[in-house]
Amino acid sequence: MTTEERLKKLLNASPEQLGAIDVVLERRSIDPLPTTQGPLLMGMSASAKFLGVSRATLWRMIRAGSLQKVEVLPGSFRLRRTDLQVIAARGKPCRNEAGQDSQAASQQPYSTRPRRYQPLVEA
Repeated sequence: MTTEERLKKLLNASPEQLGAIDVVLERRSIDPLPTTQGPLLMGMSASAKFLGVSRATLWRMIRAGSLQKVEVLPGSFRLRRTDLQVIAARGKPCRNEAGQDSQAASQQPYSTRPRRYQPLVEA
């Protein structure tokens, strides 16, 4: 069917047919669902690069419960890309996501570390 024939049928269409055409046209105007691009599971290095954090921070986030690891082989872990995208959409991971260990370490002053040597005292 040529374009000219289609236009003639459109101009001669009944109100019911025009309503059906409107429904079809409205459905096409809706954005299609986003397609998944890339891997569904990401390795630790790729995940760290994706979020812009270190691998140690990822492990702290896993320990804190912010991320869930998926064991694909014994000793080989991956992270879900959707979980990483949610965290990336929120912005930088906060200290609560990184776990209590990092928060406690950052709040301790340097001088509270035990000294390994004794200062020299002159008599």
